[in-house]
Parts: sequence; structure tokens; C-alpha cells
Amino acid sequence: MWNYAFQVPEQKKIRYIVHTDCKNEADDQFTLAHILMTDKLDVRGIIAGHFDEGNYGRYPEHQTAQASLDEVNLILELMDLAGRYPVFKGSEVGMPDEKTPIVTEAARFIVEEAMRDDPRPLFIGMQGAVTDLACAILMEPRICEKMTCIWIGGAQHESC
Repeated sequence: MWNYAFQVPEQKKIRYIVHTDCKNEADDQFTLAHILMTDKLDVRGIIAGHFDEGNYGRYPEHQTAQASLDEVNLILELMDLAGRYPVFKGSEVGMPDEKTPIVTEAARFIVEEAMRDDPRPLFIGMQGAVTDLACAILMEPRICEKMTCIWIGGAQHESC
């Protein structure tokens, strides 16, 4: 049997926030599991996001972030990782306009982690809507200089 296990030095680990609309499509569960098994990533927290735009009536209106939260917790339980990572429910709706943030624990967590005094880089992987990150940026614009966003998915923007 091959044994490729190795220890990644703490200073080489990358701080990572997972943002997922985990109950929307099947790719998010696999991505979450892969991230949690990647020793190079120091997962600082997981945010369950909304996906009302592509819901097609599968969940009650404004209940999709809760569905994602339930799915994240199920994945953590199945991987025997329940309680190991902080999990936050993001906004249940998109922003009312471009200047008004929806203040949630998820948005506060993004700000707090981005502003943390830590020399390691911070990445946030956004699978779906960027609502929570946009709110965090409006709450504290300086986070833009302190993190990198990787965005996969989400609703179309009028400029697309």
C-alpha cells in the first residue's frame, strides 16, 4: 500500500473560507469534501449561501440558505467533522441595491477573517451568489486588499 501522507507546515497553509450554495447542485458537496481533505488549506469557516434564482420551486422562497446550511452540516457529519469548523448561514436574499449591505454573521465573519493579523494569504471560494462577500465589502472595503476571491457560478449580471 502506498502512503503519501505528509504534514504541511502551518506557515505554508493557505487560509480559506468556503462559501457554498450546497443544496443547489451536486458539485458543491464534492467540492466541499475535497477542500476539507486538502491539507494545504486551513479552512477558517464555511458559509452556506442562498440560491433563489435557480430554485425552480424546490424550496420555499427565501429558505435556500437554510437548505444549504442543512446540507453543509450533513456533509460535515458524514465526514465525521461535525463541530470542527465554524459554519455560518448567509443571507437568504440578494442585496436590495448596490449600496445597502445585508448584515449577517456570515458577512461579519468574512470581515473578521480578512482583517485578522495573519501573514498567510486568505482566499474565499464562492460557489454561487456573491451576496455575502459583496455585503462584507460594503461593511469594510479594506478587505479587498487582504483577500482573493475565486468565484464559480451565480446569477448573470446585467453587464454579461
